[in-house]
Amino acid sequence: MVANFVKVRNLLNLHFQKALKARKASKFQAAQNSYQAILRKTNLSPDEKAEAFLGLADVERIQGYFQQALKHYRQASKLFHNRDPVASLDAQVGWALAARAMGQPLQALKTLRKALIFYQKQKDLQGQAFAHWALGGTFRIAGNMKVGLQHLQTALRLFKKSDDLEGISYVCCALGGIFRMLGRYAESEKFYREASRRMRQRHDTFGIAYSYCGLGNVERMAGRFNQALPFYKKAEKLYATIGDRVSYAYTLWSIGTTYKMLGLQTQALGAFYKADNLFKKTGDTRGRIYSLLGFAESEWLRGHPAKGMAWWKQAKAIAVKSDFVWEKLHVESFRGGAVRNLNVSYRRIGSRFHPQSLPVNWP
Repeated sequence: MVANFVKVRNLLNLHFQKALKARKASKFQAAQNSYQAILRKTNLSPDEKAEAFLGLADVERIQGYFQQALKHYRQASKLFHNRDPVASLDAQVGWALAARAMGQPLQALKTLRKALIFYQKQKDLQGQAFAHWALGGTFRIAGNMKVGLQHLQTALRLFKKSDDLEGISYVCCALGGIFRMLGRYAESEKFYREASRRMRQRHDTFGIAYSYCGLGNVERMAGRFNQALPFYKKAEKLYATIGDRVSYAYTLWSIGTTYKMLGLQTQALGAFYKADNLFKKTGDTRGRIYSLLGFAESEWLRGHPAKGMAWWKQAKAIAVKSDFVWEKLHVESFRGGAVRNLNVSYRRIGSRFHPQSLPVNWP
């Protein structure tokens, strides 16, 4: 999942203010339209053109148009290169976040490490905080939970130092996510609730939905499945309203997993299909591994082992070619309709999460 915040430089004119206003209201399609309208103008300065490409790429990334975002981040970085090295690097950080979502976390890490060093040399506090936040999420996806947690804790300290309320909110969400993956559910819930409170204070629709999904995930992982569903339903409604396809897909997957745990396999499969369709559209290979595993276990639990094995083989085919350590472990854990004991492997990457038997409540 990705956050709706960026470093903010001086806006160049009223057109950019209109685009940012739409984005702050979680009206991402409207913001995208505004940036595209700016780029159609013939009298743009190079800086204005670069700023428009960067803003366009950001809202495309949030909506799950990752290939378009990668292209526009490159254009922004190239235009900014000689005029504003910091802005050029901001575009490269955005590119790394889009690449991470496209299944390239290791490539993203290379870019983000360089960005952090540059921001440190520039004494750019907001840039450092943003880079630590991005590194934390990327290390989490790459399976290094301990290092990811360290970066997120540093990001929180720096955002607090610069009194960046938006940054604090999203880092709290990220900390909720990584503590959940580590099996530290009480700490996870604390950060998700703090994030939710801050998001509601700021009327951040995207962030509210993000935190609701996180709270649902904590309830689900703690085994309180009926308490999880209301949070997911709130998140689903908000995501559908704002047109988000990335976090919405993971919420649908979470709903499917909850139904699966409640023994409602028909409803579970319906949610997994919806999630999988969105993962296909956005090109989210990590999401596809989760939805395919969801199909596999639901079919196995319905008494269709052949179908379950077919879905599992598809999940494995994607996982073995990916850089996703955590998801590879999940694929190896669930094999042939049974859960293998890989507790040592999970502990090695810093997690207390230990799958034991069917059905599996994947994080």
